[in-house]
Amino acid sequence: MKAGAAVIAALVALVGGVVLGSDNPKKVDDCLPTAPVSGQVAPGPGNKTQPVLAGTYEITSGFGPRWGTMHRGVDFAGPLGTPIYAATSGTVAEAGPAAGFGNWVIIDTTIDSQRLSTVYGHMSADTITVKKGDQVTAGQHIAGIGNEGGSTGPHLHFEVWQGGRLPDGAGTPTDPQPWLAAAAEPTPAAPTTPDTAAASSPAIVNAASVRPIGGAGCARPAIGGSDLKPGSVPPEFEPWINRAAATCPEITAPLIAGQFKQESKFDVTAYNVRSGATGPGQFLPATWEQEGVDGDGDGKREMNSVADAVMSMASYDCKMVELSKKGLADGRLTGDVVDLALSMYNCGPGATLSQGHTCANSESQGYITNIRKFAIEEFTAPVAAIVPGGPSSGSAVVDAATRWLGTPYAWGGGDEHGPTVGTRDGGVADMYGDFAKVGFDCSGLVKYAVAQATAGRIVLPHLDSAQITDSRGTTIANPADLRPGDIIQPHSGHIFIWIGANTVVEAPQSGDVVKISPWTPPASGLKAKRFV
Repeated sequence: MKAGAAVIAALVALVGGVVLGSDNPKKVDDCLPTAPVSGQVAPGPGNKTQPVLAGTYEITSGFGPRWGTMHRGVDFAGPLGTPIYAATSGTVAEAGPAAGFGNWVIIDTTIDSQRLSTVYGHMSADTITVKKGDQVTAGQHIAGIGNEGGSTGPHLHFEVWQGGRLPDGAGTPTDPQPWLAAAAEPTPAAPTTPDTAAASSPAIVNAASVRPIGGAGCARPAIGGSDLKPGSVPPEFEPWINRAAATCPEITAPLIAGQFKQESKFDVTAYNVRSGATGPGQFLPATWEQEGVDGDGDGKREMNSVADAVMSMASYDCKMVELSKKGLADGRLTGDVVDLALSMYNCGPGATLSQGHTCANSESQGYITNIRKFAIEEFTAPVAAIVPGGPSSGSAVVDAATRWLGTPYAWGGGDEHGPTVGTRDGGVADMYGDFAKVGFDCSGLVKYAVAQATAGRIVLPHLDSAQITDSRGTTIANPADLRPGDIIQPHSGHIFIWIGANTVVEAPQSGDVVKISPWTPPASGLKAKRFV
């Protein structure tokens, strides 16, 4: 049996008795891990809720140096009285007057055997609904946005302290925005109880289940392979970079390699005297304390360890991807998700979110551009290993599409680089929340697969009727002439990719995912095109 046919047979066996879509209502699958989800709250002390409801605030100042001092939290600006919600379950440690804040609320909880405090400041005393000693639940209404104390306008000042806020010096402040990246949205209309609550989704774990054939997820301009070019990085880095690339689909091995070249040129002894950034990943000590990973399992987290640095960089990058996706979904950010994540790594999530796009300073812009360039030109394995009729599925188009099996359908989603955030259609897709999902629709998947298979030479329109009539393809009218990778329009409004043996790969409809489905060509009237 030829290799291509063998893989086709395996794919057919994999789907077995799968049938095409039915009229049964489907559960809404909000695939965007950090997007607001109606009714999603977090009752347990280890789970989190956003302190202010999406759409009611604007981030006006992030965590970090400000006006010559350290701004130890994030400012959520909004109208006076805008509800403030407990970010975690726990015990109210303080509720009332506080120097600088006018008034504050502190909630203590325990996560992973360590005390953690969330701090809420500047509210008016008459809006505070809790008192010291109260037990609160994540998502519970605790106060309203105010303008008390040292405030330049109505806002919530929100802090997160590892080790606790009180007594002074007990703990250490950490950047709240990455900490909140996967937090659920509060639900003002419904009580937060264990019976009605649902835990937030494990974003990075879910994202790691798929990995693209080319590009850095939704990124530009990474048309081509996403595998690391053998021998392109120091040998001690290569196995760890390949392993780290499985953390999330957007952060590929070539991108990680490009980031290490930009940060330190792979120098494990690198040290920045001015900032204290250490090791090949150039982590700041405070960031490492919060985000460092024991990559090789030796019981230590060392900034100069190749394994620890590589796995920590990928982990932190993927957290920034989550935060970027959320900002794109709620309208706070514009741009490319990977560019935004790199911006957050370089100039901080607070600065990126406050600007609404990648940081505009020349250092950050150069950082993003250089990493992209290094990834493509120096570290990406040639995609020529996948050719029509080659040793994979028999078609580079099929290979590209099937790398995204299980990716959610998102109306309007997908381009030549990978899945993208869907758009509103004013109808069924909106009911399924496609506008808040990252994924493909049918023509988006076809556009991506053909672009990848042709190394970007053919980028089809994002419309099934335009794809099936595109003059760059060869018309296939006889079902007997179909080959893996041919695109087929079974009816107006839908398009998919032929695998063979009466199977196709498709992004079928809202509420579904990219999958392999059975489909039998008609005896006459076939509408198909071949681009590869």
